[in-house]
Amino acid sequence: MNLHHKALRHFISASVIVLTSSFLIYELIASDRAMNAYMRYIMERADSSFLYDKYQNQSIAAHLMRTFEAPGDPVTAEKHRAFCDAFEAINGTHGVNLTRHNYPALHGTLQTAATQCTDNLDDALLLPAFDQAVSINRSQDDHSHGLGTLELKFRYYVDLNKHYVYFYDLINSRRFAMHRWTFLQKGTMGINRKDIDKLFTGRTVISSIYMDDITQENVMSFLTPVYLAGSLKGIVMVDVNQDNLKNIFYTQDRPLVWRYLNVTLKDMDSGKEIIINQSKNNLFQYVNYSHDIPGGLRVSLSLDLTYFLVSSWKALAFYLLATALLLNMVRMHFRLYRNVTRENISDAMTGLYNRKILTPVLEQRLQRLVNTGTPVTFVAIDCDRLKLINDTQGHQEGDRIITLLAKAIKTSIRKSDYAIRLGGDEFCIILVDYAADLAIHLPERIIRNLQIIAPDKTVHFSAGIYNMQPNDTINDAYQASDAQLYLNKQQKQHRSSQCFAVNVHIAPGVRNGRND
Repeated sequence: MNLHHKALRHFISASVIVLTSSFLIYELIASDRAMNAYMRYIMERADSSFLYDKYQNQSIAAHLMRTFEAPGDPVTAEKHRAFCDAFEAINGTHGVNLTRHNYPALHGTLQTAATQCTDNLDDALLLPAFDQAVSINRSQDDHSHGLGTLELKFRYYVDLNKHYVYFYDLINSRRFAMHRWTFLQKGTMGINRKDIDKLFTGRTVISSIYMDDITQENVMSFLTPVYLAGSLKGIVMVDVNQDNLKNIFYTQDRPLVWRYLNVTLKDMDSGKEIIINQSKNNLFQYVNYSHDIPGGLRVSLSLDLTYFLVSSWKALAFYLLATALLLNMVRMHFRLYRNVTRENISDAMTGLYNRKILTPVLEQRLQRLVNTGTPVTFVAIDCDRLKLINDTQGHQEGDRIITLLAKAIKTSIRKSDYAIRLGGDEFCIILVDYAADLAIHLPERIIRNLQIIAPDKTVHFSAGIYNMQPNDTINDAYQASDAQLYLNKQQKQHRSSQCFAVNVHIAPGVRNGRND
């Protein structure tokens, strides 16, 4: 296959790849758009869940405020005795239910800075209202279809006036004790002072990300103020940790997405972050989406390319199969074209070129080589006494002689040369960029190869050599070499030919590559 056809084949193959790849790229772009829309849907669900958490906190705070403001029943001696009997101290921390449930009236743990049980007795007897509000919110049906409303989040109430904290769930006070009662003034407890200040506006706020003293993990909190007589009394808080956020962002309708989804909550002020979920693979993040939420927090979602490969395996398999089939069709087409072309210019019996190779295109190529100083040598070869062999031994033997000579010629030249069977027992060899002193030894090399190929056969042939000159046509050069061949044949008539002998007459100028 010549250079033109190779270039054409490569161009068509590249076009096939571009065409089939365009469909894959379109599928990737469509998937990117669809997944970006799905990321917005995930974020909308998370916003709804955060909004519901705010609503729950506000509901609990409102119930607690109504309880504090309502006139309470007088404290009976029995209630007084029960609370004081359960009041205990562990490692400097005072309260009830510090390590175990020894005060049944409260569901969780109460820690206080007061050392006397009577200091917080009035409030302690009202805290069951907090338990009731939390319990009611936890028992509500999930009408929001998995927005995290049924999670048992960590809720507690911090009283800023009387310095006590009440956790709805039991905690081990040996491991954690509340001592930072002045966090509102000093901005401690890991919560940003700006967020604490917003409590005076009466709104529920989201804290910045901070490390929780109990779990030693990064969390964020919702803070809702509790007022009494127009003054801030305390704060109802709910912590949102990594597990809570996983439940909020989990793609229940698409589990495969969750497998390759990266979700991160980052505090833009402090740089702290909560890694909610990590992709099982990190090939390439082809879908990226971010959303800012109040409190200086940013949610970043990114989907790994592996999801596209796994979810779109049918499209990918079709792309690979279609590309392979089309490329194979191109290859088979050009192979068929090459075979047809080869058969068209090849001699069926010998496998050498036939005279159809002698085209004007080849002639122009050879003339360009000659004009640039590249030697082009024509060698005419003809079998001796082939007619006698056909008459005495049959045409089959004559064809065998021709085939053996063709095989010897083919093994004696390079792939860049042309070995042509013109017809019958006439051959023409075109040597390109072949030194003149080597060209005259070509017939001898053919004889040696004949001895190797058919040592039991005697093949006689004559040869004529001519160096192509500027302005020579192919016909001119061949006629000149053919004239030398017949001159050689005439000289043979005057002497006896030996086995494998060949007489070569060289046209003028062939030894030095020029006309003398």
